[in-house]
Amino acid sequence: MDFSLSDEQAMLKDSVMRFVGDRHGFDKARAHATAADGFSRDDWARFAELGWLMLMIPEAQGGIGGRLEDAAILMEGFGRGLVAAPYASTAVVAAGLLARAGGADDLLADIAGGEALVALATEEARSRYDLLHVETEARVADGGFVLRGAKIVVPDGASADRFIVSARLSKTIALFLLAADAPGLEIRRYRTIDGRRACDLAFADAPARLLMHDAAETLSRAVDEASLLLAAEAVGGMQAAIELTADYLKTRQQFGRTLSKFQVLTHRVADMFVKLENARSMLLRGLAAAGGGSAEARAAAVSATMVTIIQAGEFVCGQAIQLHGGIGMADENAVGHYYKRLRAIARTYGDLDFHRQRHLRLTVGDRSAA
Repeated sequence: MDFSLSDEQAMLKDSVMRFVGDRHGFDKARAHATAADGFSRDDWARFAELGWLMLMIPEAQGGIGGRLEDAAILMEGFGRGLVAAPYASTAVVAAGLLARAGGADDLLADIAGGEALVALATEEARSRYDLLHVETEARVADGGFVLRGAKIVVPDGASADRFIVSARLSKTIALFLLAADAPGLEIRRYRTIDGRRACDLAFADAPARLLMHDAAETLSRAVDEASLLLAAEAVGGMQAAIELTADYLKTRQQFGRTLSKFQVLTHRVADMFVKLENARSMLLRGLAAAGGGSAEARAAAVSATMVTIIQAGEFVCGQAIQLHGGIGMADENAVGHYYKRLRAIARTYGDLDFHRQRHLRLTVGDRSAA
């Protein structure tokens, strides 16, 4: 398979790298993370101007009709620059679900124009990342539907205008759309370890619109795609952490010599680079698997990717902090922020144990059955 970038993808990569270099240094990243929304609304408007928010919307519904690899290029750039924008949650995951459901062209247009933020709510207190463990219930009421139950840790949910919610309808899992100001909906907003904003939702007969009936497979695909985008962001973050560490070793002096003169330290940076490149290779494998094949093969490849990404992120960013010494944990130092972001990614849509178990079930289990 050819993993080289097309001309359009090369332009996209150049565009996001210019954005990060010109408009999103570390000081701005810190300032945006502490803003009320947890990100810059001006940057979000800029995303719309650049066409990034319509990238993954099908052409038939007014978008560009890009591929997951295109969004991954943007996410890797965002990872390098610590860009705390709800891009994956709104412009890829939610937009993709709305496009597949149909009948939401107006909302897709609002997403493309930067006027709407939509978050996906799937996790529950006892679900442990299992998308099929859904206790939130939907029932018919007054010719429509109402939801009862709760969701927790909704990524980018604190600033969302609308939510796509998984709920049990009869014996199937369905997807519903409801507004953030819907009656019967209670939202608890908070910051996560990386400074970004999430929320918990509680539904007390909150009115909602049915988007898709029997949506388990569609939801699984959307979450797998979201995981791969977070993996791409993690790769960008690891790359930046390695570059910062290498530069630090070249300038920091100890015993009359720069730290880069100590071979044992340069060997540790080399180990970090090897971990990064292995993670990048697994990301490419995951993206390739997401483009075709069976749902089981896709899920197994995504979990294999995430196991590698989570382990690599812990090693690379942990070593970056160690090599920086105590200053690596200071809030004024970027390395610690990359580490926190990688830790948050490692617990979004599935942690290390979840992905290990899912990969084992889908690969070893299949061979045993054969």
